[in-house]
Amino acid sequence: MAYILRKTITETFLARAQSTPAVVGYQFKPTYEDMGEKGKWREFSFKEFYQECRLVSFGLMGLGTQPGDKIVILSNTRIEWSLSDMAIMGAKGVTVPVYASNTAEDVVFIIQHSEAKIVILEDGKQLQKLLDKQIESPGCLPLLQKVVVFEPAAMRLAAHYLEGTKNVLTFQALKELGRREEAKEPNRFDQNLSSAQPEDLMTICYTSGTTGVPKGVMITHDNIMSVLEDCVSLLGPLLKPEEEVILSFLPFSHVIGKVESLAVQTFGWRQAFAESLDQLMENIAEVQPTVLFSVPRIFEKVYNRILESIDAGSPINKVLFETALGVGRKYYEAVWAKQRPSWKDALEYQIAKQIIFRKVAQKFGGRLRFSLCGGAPLPQEIGEFFHILGICILEGYGLTETSAPVTLNTPQDVRFGVVGRPLPEVTIKIADDGEILVKSRKIFKAYFKMEEETAHVLQGGWFHTGDIGLIDADGFLHITDRKKDLIITSGGKNIAPQKIENIAKTQKLMSQFVVHGDRRHYLTALVTLNRDQMIRYAHENRILFSEYSELIKNPKILALTQKAIDEINRQLASYETIKKFVILPEEFTVEGGELTPSLKVRRSFLNKRYKSELDSMYGDSHRVPLDSARDIG
Repeated sequence: MAYILRKTITETFLARAQSTPAVVGYQFKPTYEDMGEKGKWREFSFKEFYQECRLVSFGLMGLGTQPGDKIVILSNTRIEWSLSDMAIMGAKGVTVPVYASNTAEDVVFIIQHSEAKIVILEDGKQLQKLLDKQIESPGCLPLLQKVVVFEPAAMRLAAHYLEGTKNVLTFQALKELGRREEAKEPNRFDQNLSSAQPEDLMTICYTSGTTGVPKGVMITHDNIMSVLEDCVSLLGPLLKPEEEVILSFLPFSHVIGKVESLAVQTFGWRQAFAESLDQLMENIAEVQPTVLFSVPRIFEKVYNRILESIDAGSPINKVLFETALGVGRKYYEAVWAKQRPSWKDALEYQIAKQIIFRKVAQKFGGRLRFSLCGGAPLPQEIGEFFHILGICILEGYGLTETSAPVTLNTPQDVRFGVVGRPLPEVTIKIADDGEILVKSRKIFKAYFKMEEETAHVLQGGWFHTGDIGLIDADGFLHITDRKKDLIITSGGKNIAPQKIENIAKTQKLMSQFVVHGDRRHYLTALVTLNRDQMIRYAHENRILFSEYSELIKNPKILALTQKAIDEINRQLASYETIKKFVILPEEFTVEGGELTPSLKVRRSFLNKRYKSELDSMYGDSHRVPLDSARDIG
């Protein structure tokens, strides 16, 4: 089965439906009867997907969608998300994806700012966000005309809050409208798909942003096609489309998820939809994926669970695992150095792989070729660990503004702790101040209605990423930090907090670790611990407590945490070491505002929320003004 690349996403979609109509392209578990038997896997061929998409698209046309109209999708990742996205393009509209985890305030802001006329949302939980804001501020969404809901049960909520539900309809009702509209002009959908131009706006992805209001990143067909072309060039020779299975769980509102959702049209593989993050490992066992799109946090959690399981097991099993890990590291140190391992090392590693590591591979379905990983740094130790165990993680680098990856490691030449070489079409250079600059067809068109912000990052044909990095002698890109996240101590030292935080991720005791110290005399950290591990440790060591918040203040827990931080500090220069820390009782979450929907830390938010805790670690010291900080030292 051949890969398909056309000038636009819509042409590629049409060509896929025509060339491999009977091939199964999608697999999902329906959540309501209209989509099939609940809880059991259902398959869609590419032809069935096209037919469903066609009805949804005609339904949107029946609602009055005009070329260029913005339509919001507010939902978790599911088959209806993909159907709606392509249907919007088939109606010549522009998709505006919104994270299901976004607050009502952010949701309303994006709907307002994008000038969306239709919102397609998942369920009653998402509908409640709109209803609450409209009750609180009547008329806050003057341009919004219709709301479409995937889950029929949400209609009960609409009926309860609204005098009538004429402005809210189900996904099934939208398709019924589509059937009637299709009869009027049956060729319109295909004509719309074929007439799109490479420079046409395809989507506006709002960056979650670590500070400030979201910015709408305008992405064209050509932007995404450039990504897919490079992915085919790098990964195509390694894959067999008719055998590949993807399990999708990342938010399609994130640019990585957006590319994943569209790549099925080019690669022709089967895309299965995970039921939820909580059921991810169960779904992996069922689907047995060959490729995963992921983020480091997933592997960090699995890494810690594996180490906890080994620690909790018998001493013999622990020795066996550590011995096998040493055998694997010896084997791969030769491979990573482009040398041939000795026959003895190769034999010992194969034995370790079959006897010890096979169980881990089975947890990922047993067929995983590799995982494409991005969105945040993956600690080198974790990347190497999984590679030894037989799970290849290919880290890449990109931003919403670059339409996802501009660099990528490949299975033939993977290096951990770095984000790979530039993709074939991409040019990268490092500015005098260390900032990474990118030139490519993948660079976004502009920020929607933000000319000044656009001009700031697009200068002289180069996109200024805001990230700090370097390119080594072999052409691999190293990311050292975010430009605006750099900490300047009162002694004038420039410190990259991500370096320290990545080292902390390898400590299984710790769940989250955020470094603080800008314009301070030394560095401190906000820490959350692995709750289950701490409770188990307390029971094993007869530590009495009534609440978890009480447990983390226990001297033995503090000493245990200090020991882990001492281990981190041993790997750092003296000015980078953590002098004090505060253990927090609750993990940072998207819902709590500490993390962006793509799981990046909102440092400014944390600095405000935990100001008293941070100040307490500096005694009577105060922040030194930035100008003064530069003068000191």
